[in-house]
Amino acid sequence: MERRPLFKPVHPVYEVTEQMIRLGEAPGYTFELEDENGSIRKMIKLMDGTRTVGEIHTLLAVDYPEITYEEIVEAVESLSALGFLMDQAKEEASVLTSEQKERYKANIRYFSLFTDLNQSPSELQEQVSRKKVTILGMGAFGSTLLVNLVGAGIQHIKLVDFDRVELSNLNRQMVFNEKDIGRLKVEAARDFIGRLHSEVLIETETLQIKSSEDVERVIAGSDLVMLAADQPFFFLQRWVNHACAKLQIPFIAGGFNLIEGQFFMVEPGKTGCIDCMHLHRSRQIEDYPQLIQRLLDTNFILPTATIAPNTMMITGMMASDAIRYLTGIAPVQSAGKFIIFDFNTLEKSVFFEWERNEAECPTCGRGSGTEPIFHIKRKEVLAK
Repeated sequence: MERRPLFKPVHPVYEVTEQMIRLGEAPGYTFELEDENGSIRKMIKLMDGTRTVGEIHTLLAVDYPEITYEEIVEAVESLSALGFLMDQAKEEASVLTSEQKERYKANIRYFSLFTDLNQSPSELQEQVSRKKVTILGMGAFGSTLLVNLVGAGIQHIKLVDFDRVELSNLNRQMVFNEKDIGRLKVEAARDFIGRLHSEVLIETETLQIKSSEDVERVIAGSDLVMLAADQPFFFLQRWVNHACAKLQIPFIAGGFNLIEGQFFMVEPGKTGCIDCMHLHRSRQIEDYPQLIQRLLDTNFILPTATIAPNTMMITGMMASDAIRYLTGIAPVQSAGKFIIFDFNTLEKSVFFEWERNEAECPTCGRGSGTEPIFHIKRKEVLAK
C-alpha cells in the first residue's frame, strides 16, 4: 500500500511574507519556512491525500523541473517528523465504520496531532474502542468520568456502586434526572448511556466494596480502573491498590477537598503504589500515622460542597490522563504525582511526587509491613 500524504486539516498554511509561509498555529505546532519560488506551497497543496509521493513529484515537476524525486521524499519525511502529515491510505484502511468515523470525527482530528505517516488517527480511535475500563463509584466523579470516557470512544465499561439516586445528586450528577430518584445509580447510568451510545457495552455491579477481594473480583479483565469513590477513608484506596497491584492493572483516583480537586495515577511496576505513598508521607510528616488515626477516630466524612463545573474540571483532567495512558499519545501527567487543582485560582500544581519503594513497600515490593502506618486498624485492612 503506497503512502498518500495528507497535510493534516487541523493545521493552517498561510503566507507570512511573499517568500515565507507558516505551517500550523497551535502552540508546539508552528513552523516557518522560506518559500521563495512557491514550490513548497504548491507541494503542500498537492498533499491532499489523493496522490502518492511519486504522483506529487510528477505534478510538481511541471512547474519546478529542478526538484528531484529524492527531494520530495526528504520533504515528506521532514513534514511528517514535524507532525504535519498523515497517510490517507492508512486512514482509509481503518476498520472503523462510516458511522463511527462520523461520531468520532473530532476525536480523530485530535488524535491526528499525535500521529505521523506511520500511524493513522483512526488506529488510535480503534485502540481506545478495544479497551475495558471499570469505574468504582457512580457519584459525581464516576458519572462525569463515564460520560467523558464514552465520548472518547471506550466501548466496554463496568460500573460498580451500591447507592441510589437522590434529589441532592442532581446538581452535579448529570446522567441522572428526576425520574431516576430512588433507582440504583448503576442501572440509571447504564440506561443513560444506552440512549447516548447504543454500541457501548455497560456492565453493572451493585456492590458496596468491603475488601480487596471485592475489588479484585470486579476489576478482573480491565485495562484501567477509575477510583471515583472515597469511603471508607484510607481503607478503600488500600483495597483498590492491593487488588490492582496483584492483577497488574493501573488505576487513577480522584476526590475533592472543598476548594480543590485532587487526583493521581498508580501504574503497577512503574510508579509507586498507595502504600509507597504512605511510606513517603510518613518520612515527610513525623506524626503521619497518628494524623490518619485521628481522622479515622473522628468518623468525619467530608460533606458534599461542590458545583457541577468544578466536578467537570477535575474529572476532565482525569479522563484526559486516562486517554493518554490507553493510547500512549503522551505522558500521563498524574503518574506517581498527587496533583491538585485550585477551583478559586484555576491553578494546577503537583502537591508531591513519590517513587516506588521496592525495598520497603509491603504491597508492590519486599517490605514486611511493620511500619506504624500499616497497623492502623489493621484488622480492617486485608493483609498481604
